[in-house]
Amino acid sequence: MSSLEAADGASEVDRQHRRAQVRVALVYLGVPLVFLAVTVWIASTRSSFAWQAVVFPVVLVMLGLFLWRRQRYETRWWTTIGAWFGGVSTLYTGFFSLVLGVRWMGAAVLPAVLVGTLLAAFLGRAAQSAIMVPLRPELAGTPYELLLPLRGVLLTTLEIGTSSVTIRARFFASPPGGRDAARRTYQLSEVTGVYPASLTGSERLKFPIALPAKPVGSPGPALILQARGEDWVLPLPAADAVAAFLDRRVAAAKLTA
Repeated sequence: MSSLEAADGASEVDRQHRRAQVRVALVYLGVPLVFLAVTVWIASTRSSFAWQAVVFPVVLVMLGLFLWRRQRYETRWWTTIGAWFGGVSTLYTGFFSLVLGVRWMGAAVLPAVLVGTLLAAFLGRAAQSAIMVPLRPELAGTPYELLLPLRGVLLTTLEIGTSSVTIRARFFASPPGGRDAARRTYQLSEVTGVYPASLTGSERLKFPIALPAKPVGSPGPALILQARGEDWVLPLPAADAVAAFLDRRVAAAKLTA
């Protein structure tokens, strides 16, 4: 790779980072601040300012700041936090409006909760897309942690962290054999091979972890992950990009091990 190509790649990564972090800040800080502003406006319409109603929005702003500091690089949280913040904010605003007699706002609480939840979740999803579309190998040198759902394997994901990689299945109840039976974690320095592959859909995939449902074969790209003497075939979209990203992160981990 020439120095010019490397510079172009670095600038693209920088642009992706800035774009994603603006959207993450809107989720964690923008939504609570809008919620606080609306609550203050409603409280100020009373003859005596209803300061008690502002306590919860202030707490939510502080919680958003705390979580933003901890999760700004953890993509798996962004959509969930957005949905929670959007839903809680609109629900509280509607309830508060009814208490203070602003009935025209309270009457719209249910559709407002739905819209608020979806819009804030969409912001979180848009932040994820800003980092992962396209997923550039150069991003391996950043602190971002990725969450990749497996194709045809219900509620099962590949999680690529800064020091480890995890295959995890999620259950609504306790999984058979306990929580450890539904996941497998490897340190990046333990990974011995990462390769892109292609599936025809007729393969019988085996997962040595508890799964919430039987895997369904589907044609398309896949990632072969070798670690600790085990071979995983993980159906993933954009497996080539994921393999390049993970290969760089594994190589960096082995250099520092």
